[in-house]
Formats: sequence, C-alpha cells, structure tokens
Amino acid sequence: MQKRASQILVGDLLVKSELVSLPQLADAMPVALKTGVPVGRVLIASAFLSEEKFKQALSLQSLVRDRLISEEDAVAALRLVASESIDLNLALSKLGIKSEFFDHANKLGEILISAGAIDKTTLEQALTASYTTGLQLARILALRGIVREQTAFIALISQSLLRDHKLTREQAVTAVQTVMAAKADNCISPNNKGVLIAASMTAGLASSMRLGELLLLSGLVAQADLLKALEKGISEEVPLGRILVRMQLLTDVELNQALTLHDMISAGTVAAQDATYVLASVKASAVSLSKALSQAEQQKNENARVISFAEFLAVCGLLSKADFNECRKEAVTRDKSVDDLVESKVQFEHSFTAFAKQTYFYFQSKRLNDEQCAFVLQLRLAGKKNEDLDEVLNTFKW
Repeated sequence: MQKRASQILVGDLLVKSELVSLPQLADAMPVALKTGVPVGRVLIASAFLSEEKFKQALSLQSLVRDRLISEEDAVAALRLVASESIDLNLALSKLGIKSEFFDHANKLGEILISAGAIDKTTLEQALTASYTTGLQLARILALRGIVREQTAFIALISQSLLRDHKLTREQAVTAVQTVMAAKADNCISPNNKGVLIAASMTAGLASSMRLGELLLLSGLVAQADLLKALEKGISEEVPLGRILVRMQLLTDVELNQALTLHDMISAGTVAAQDATYVLASVKASAVSLSKALSQAEQQKNENARVISFAEFLAVCGLLSKADFNECRKEAVTRDKSVDDLVESKVQFEHSFTAFAKQTYFYFQSKRLNDEQCAFVLQLRLAGKKNEDLDEVLNTFKW
C-alpha cells in the first residue's frame, strides 16, 4: 500500500510554489511557536501572504494528504493561482490535472449552474470548501442552504445517468429545474445515510472518498461536530483527524481505523460503501477491524437477494433510515410486514404508490437500475410526470 502523504506541510507548499520565500517562512516560524498562532496566520499578519492564496494552499494541502493529487501538481497549481490570479479549480483544469474527484465536482457544478441553482462564484467558493474539508460538493451546497437536499440528490443521480448516456445534458438540467420548482412539501428529504452514500457512489466517487465523508457516513462523527472540527482544523492548520481527537470526538484507535479504511479505499482493496459499513460495525459492536471486514464480505453475499419494497423506497431517497428501522422493529411486535407498515407511514398519494410499485417491479425484473428508479420517482414526486411509467420511460428512451 502506498504510504500516506499526510505529513505535507502548508509551509512546504508555500515556499516551493514561491508564494513566500524561505526567509519569510523562517521569520514567521519563531513567532508561531512563541504565540501558538498557526504559521500561515503569522504570514498573513506580516503581509507576506494574502488570505485567499493561503486558503488555496490549504485546499491543495488537503488534496495531497488524501492522495488525490501529487505534491508536484499541487505546487504547479499554486504557482498558477499566484501568477494568473485565478481560482484553484481553473488552475487545475489549465494544468490538465485529472482526478475522479475533480471530474465529479466540476460536472455536478456545471449541471447546477445550467439549471440556475447556483452561479459561478458560488460554485468556486463551494469547490474550495469541498477540496479543503473533504466533503462532497453536493453536501457543501446543501449544508450552506444554497440548494435543497432534494436538488442536490437529483443532481447527483442526473449526473450519473448523464455519464452513462442514459440522459442528455438537457434532460439532466430540466430534472434539476423540476425539483427546484417543486414545493417543499411535495418533496421528501433524502436524509438517510444510505441514500447519501448511494448517490455518491453512483456519481463516481467510489475510489476517491475523503476522510471527512467516511467519518460522517459511517456515523462516527455527527454532522454539526464535523463542521466545527473542519473550521477549527482549517484555522489552526491541523489535519482533520487530529482535531477530532483533540476535541474528543474520536479516539486515537478510531482515527487509526478510519485512516486504515481510507487507505484501503484509495488502494482499491475495499469499496467506499463497504468501508462505511465496516467502520459503523466496529463502533457499534466493538469488534476488530479485520473481523468487521470479514462480516461485511459475508453480509455482501447475503444481500445479493431481491430487496423489499421498503428497502427500495429507502434506496430511492423516499424513506429515511430512521423510519425504515422503526417500521422494521414495529413489524416484529405487530406481526405485520415491513412493506405494509411503510406504506401506512409515508402516506403517499394512491397514484404515486401505484407508480412506485410499478417502478419497483421494473427494478426487480432488471429493466431499470436503482439510479433510473430514483430519478423517475423523484421527478414524479416533484409533480412533473403525471403520465404512467411506460410513458415516462419512453420520454427518456429507456
């Protein structure tokens, strides 16, 4: 396994890219050590470095640490940011630096801009936050209240279908606009972790999940706590993992387990979705990492069965994990099926329930995949498609 590049310092990037000189860094270091102020902040206070260029350097440091780009590419990008006064995203594009992570974020951003959900300035700011924090672009936009969760979800699914040539660009943009235009009470928030990670996987993030996203989706760190830690880590120039330990949100053991799984994702030896399940299992049952990995493989084989209608609704973003688990527990005590309880709980209109069941049938018969099902169900829920399912599929030539 490739050694983690976690020791790269922001000062190294600043000097190698010539944003600051070695004497300037040497002058700042004693002040930083004496006052406890991060060296980057000392450089800014000394007028050796601008706030914006420092943020770009922190973003690149994070990307190098997560092995999404090399240190050499980071230095080249930072030089371009400084010499041409451009944003990081454009600098990486000009250098031809390709990454699954960048490709995903940029294409998702393009769809949202074309749909009128965000503008270019907002995208650039969100991309910088995404690169620095390790959270996916869609989540950053939703957390900041720039787009609704439903909009971010349909954009992720549309992007995946566009990539697989199952949608045209125009259809993807129209789908996002449809959900944007829908009333909030017509939509169901895709807020369960399973849906969020499923959307991430289908959008092409399987081999580039960042540490923050892994911790969040596995349930080791709450969303609010993670955001506080990210802000603190950025201001103090301390890696996210160490900040979480310092804030007593993670133990050293938990951090090491998460880092091990993060390396395994990067190396391609474990899928990101499996890694989140493993990390959650280790936390919940206090089993060893190796045993949890073994159990995950066994569970994976067992899950090759046909999923229930209730599980199908959860996968499509129409049922939260909490509601699903509640119905599953209630089914045991009341001797009823989970599917029946779910139908009574979500209380869809009769026409939508019929539409969802027909979609489920097409999923079982493998006529539609999970992405296509989520797409048509979210559009129908938003009030766009009132025709029957076959007419909808004919529209998209499915």
